[in-house]
Amino acid sequence: MPNKGHGPIELEGDPELAKSVAASIKGVEDRAQGLSVVRIDGAERQAVEGGTADGRTTVTPDTPFETGSVFKVVTAMTLADLVENGETRLDRTLGDIFPDVDFASADVAEITLEELATHRSGLARVPMETMGTASITAGTLRDPYTAIPPVADSLAVAQLETPGEWAYSNFGFAVLGEALARESGTPYPELVHERVLDPLGMDDTFILGADTDDIPEGAAVPHAESGARTEPWNAVHYAPAGVGTWSTTADLERLVRAMMDGTAPGASAAEPPHEGPVDETRLGLAWITTDFGDGVELTQHSGATYGSTAFIGYQGDRAVIAISNSFAVDAAAIGPRAMGAPEVPPVAEGELAAPTWLLLVQTLLMVALPPLLAVALMARRRTLVGQRHLDRLRIISMPLGALAVLILAQRVGSWAVTPPVLWALAAGAVVAALVVGIWHWPRVAVVRARWTWFRIVCFGLSVTVSLVIATVMSMALVAANA
Repeated sequence: MPNKGHGPIELEGDPELAKSVAASIKGVEDRAQGLSVVRIDGAERQAVEGGTADGRTTVTPDTPFETGSVFKVVTAMTLADLVENGETRLDRTLGDIFPDVDFASADVAEITLEELATHRSGLARVPMETMGTASITAGTLRDPYTAIPPVADSLAVAQLETPGEWAYSNFGFAVLGEALARESGTPYPELVHERVLDPLGMDDTFILGADTDDIPEGAAVPHAESGARTEPWNAVHYAPAGVGTWSTTADLERLVRAMMDGTAPGASAAEPPHEGPVDETRLGLAWITTDFGDGVELTQHSGATYGSTAFIGYQGDRAVIAISNSFAVDAAAIGPRAMGAPEVPPVAEGELAAPTWLLLVQTLLMVALPPLLAVALMARRRTLVGQRHLDRLRIISMPLGALAVLILAQRVGSWAVTPPVLWALAAGAVVAALVVGIWHWPRVAVVRARWTWFRIVCFGLSVTVSLVIATVMSMALVAANA
């Protein structure tokens, strides 16, 4: 059974900043697991923490969180540093850097490093040939990038999806990271440490699967919402795009302060040479300069996985860092508001969490209806739809289907806003349906249908789908809590 969340998150720290953060998460307080926010104003610093990393450990400024796409700025700064040191050029093409790749498209071979770093390469968000597999993996709230092959393999068959247009591409940044590794002769994880992380003293920033085999003790485990863990992302070949990358507000503060005073390696990455996809934005290398209104124009980046969100942004000598380990809390809304912007929608990743009321309705339907229908069928010995007679195949398939949907609801429904008693009642209804079915078993035919063969085929499909859902979702739940 799901665990009830810990209730509205309690924010500790600077009262003024806490008030701003509370306003940004209004409506999802019950679904927040943990967060850490830092606001910088010259030499002054305000901080707010709340919730827990894993249900027990209190969040601190040194708690590592998944960064998601925020790590793209580190990749871009590494590119800028290589350019500044004459080790590559922004106009270098993939054909130049990957001479061993037999490109299916000559246009892909002509993509430049600058186009990759500004999302103007024309490459799809993820490789087109893997979208189906990645979507299935994503449906279990697991790392979809584990289903994507190595970058060079995808690059060989890639076609331009949006030639000449801005289009956000994680695939493009994975290619960029591999290209930088080839240009420098240093594997990507070592390269970003050497060029950016180590010079800035970002010792608590790491890449899962490269710097460490597992998340460290005390790290903020990703959650869909309070109490509902998701699996950390760890596909190291997509680390340049922000997959499996972790950092702390303390480390990200070091980065943003160095960006503000111009001492960061590759700080020129923030210079915006290109117009953005909308009037309010201009593009640097990964860094996006956005006008949020009321005089707040931040050089920023946001990020999200299936269990964490993050945001960093600065303007002049003021900056904000916000990270959360619950998908329900959007750090990209917290950050700009903490800087004085009016209420804003998410910046780069799109709408994240569904409204609480919608999740509640969805969960109620998934948890209550299938078990009740199963009980009604067993009690009446007829289906509600079609008035079909009960037979032994339905005694097997109906409770199994109800159980599968109940397991599915534990992954895609809301644990935090649904009363725990509902889950217990739903499980009890499934058991009751099975008990009644067993009692009817000796009195009903094996198959009651006009076309026996068709009934058997439908039964086989129903049972297969139910078993697949139950197995996959159970495995995902085990992986998330491992």
